[in-house]
Amino acid sequence: MSGRIVVLSENIANKIAAGEVVERPASIVKELLENSIDAGADDIAVELAGGGQSIKIIDNGAGMEREDVPLAFARHATSKIYQFEDIYAVSSFGFRGEALPSIASVARVEILTRRRDDLAGTKAVVEGGRVREISPAGCPAGTQITVTDIFANVPARRKFLKTDVTEQSLCLDAITRLALAHTNIRFTAKVNGRVSFSFPAATCLAERINLVMGADFTANSFSFAAKEDKINLTGFISRPEYTKSNARSIFLFVNRRFIRDAMLNHAVMSACRQLIEARRYPACVLFIDLAPEDVDVNVHPAKMEVRFKDSRLIYELVAKTIAQHLIRPPADKSSFAYRLLPRERTADSFFQRSPGSMPPPAAGLFSRRNSDEAISHECLSRLVGEQKPVYQTGAGEALEETVSFADAVYLGQLAASYLIFAGPSGLILIDQHAAHERIIFERMKKSAGQQKVSQRLLLPEVVSLTPTQISLFPPHLEFFRAIGLEMEVFGRDAIVVKALPALLPNVPAREIICDLADELAEQSQTPGLQERKEKILAALACHAAIKANSVISCREAEALCRDLEQTPANLTCPHGRPIVIRFSLREIARMFKRK
Repeated sequence: MSGRIVVLSENIANKIAAGEVVERPASIVKELLENSIDAGADDIAVELAGGGQSIKIIDNGAGMEREDVPLAFARHATSKIYQFEDIYAVSSFGFRGEALPSIASVARVEILTRRRDDLAGTKAVVEGGRVREISPAGCPAGTQITVTDIFANVPARRKFLKTDVTEQSLCLDAITRLALAHTNIRFTAKVNGRVSFSFPAATCLAERINLVMGADFTANSFSFAAKEDKINLTGFISRPEYTKSNARSIFLFVNRRFIRDAMLNHAVMSACRQLIEARRYPACVLFIDLAPEDVDVNVHPAKMEVRFKDSRLIYELVAKTIAQHLIRPPADKSSFAYRLLPRERTADSFFQRSPGSMPPPAAGLFSRRNSDEAISHECLSRLVGEQKPVYQTGAGEALEETVSFADAVYLGQLAASYLIFAGPSGLILIDQHAAHERIIFERMKKSAGQQKVSQRLLLPEVVSLTPTQISLFPPHLEFFRAIGLEMEVFGRDAIVVKALPALLPNVPAREIICDLADELAEQSQTPGLQERKEKILAALACHAAIKANSVISCREAEALCRDLEQTPANLTCPHGRPIVIRFSLREIARMFKRK
């Protein structure tokens, strides 16, 4: 490199600029659908092939005049802004004239368009950002755009695309998000020639929510609404007992534009956190409508981020409204809400001796030495200097460390979540959920390579999912069967479960399938097949494992720890969180200012 400053060629500059708008096929689908909505269409069809490598979008919108067609592919050409101040009052989706030229610079684009009053339409072909053909053509009123050869001239971008299934699901995600926000429009999606879903125009938001989010969400959610100053807030949120494994089911819309916003996500979570299990998330569809001048949608070229004029007011309105609808006075103490509401804690609620356990000092549940010696004062004094490690290594230097309960004395539970032991070298804490998770995970890994052990359901269970989620399951059905989870795709919006793995006897099928759908949606970031399988097993193990805030008996604690001793890689759970925390006697003495 010479270090000299040069002016980039138009071709290179256009390709670089396109990267800000066109990240993958789903970006193209989103931009073209927004153009169709801006054109006033109320019937939009999307056809996908090859994981989004071929995209066709047909709408019945206003269409374009022949003279405007080549201008639509020129940079910074727009019908939405005529002076700078207009940008702060834009109510349409596209307005900067970036989408079509950006798409055309990295793909081949063919457009057919006709206004309703015109006798003939116009055909245009654009390749590499250059208009190759403009000619009259017969076509229905509206616009049809076909995009092929995506990233053919930018191979460096193409190699970063994920599998066809992943890219296809992201395209369907883009369609369903817009379908949620525009109930008056009919959306149809075809994948490789087959109809994936069809959402007719709805008479109300609830009707569209039911079609897009599925019957399970509808049955386990309720609506909310609030208004403050010029801000209108509406939406649906799941009940506390209906949760997800990640935040992907939180849909945020500002002036009917789908956005990603950490502040709004935090507002939703802060309203729910005291009512739902840790590391679980609600499903929510949230709409905020406010004056265009009170929100800046020009923060990023893809317009997925916004900046609010009064973000604090919006945060408080969202958190307060959702919290008020979630927390309702319980009718009696047996109600679900009563059991979830935080209660005043006492010392006994934090340190619980399980039924049948004895208060320390006592013979250790796992002690392998004389019971009178196990926790005696003389023994503790002698062990301060020994520092015998809690973790034992097997024979040979190549073996990894594992946890052992030799010479450990079981003391009880802390906060009904952690098992406490007095060991020769100090205090040992075991996360009961993480420990059980690792045990189940390793057993399922082993069973996947052997004869499957399933538990057939008395009656097959049908689980409702979104069309996007359904599209993720077919490539993994064989693996699911190998671990004892027998299921089939049932129509366009459901999975029918026939058998569950024997290691998951008490987990509802609906919870398993919904969390698997969330896990599969995140698989795009996991390239290796084996790693993807292990993430699926980890998600299943998390479901089946004993939860935090669960009191267990001494006998159950003993069985858990005996199994943990025999489990490989037993220092961390499948997600990498620690199972064992040790406080050495030296550390404890130092905390008490003893030398």
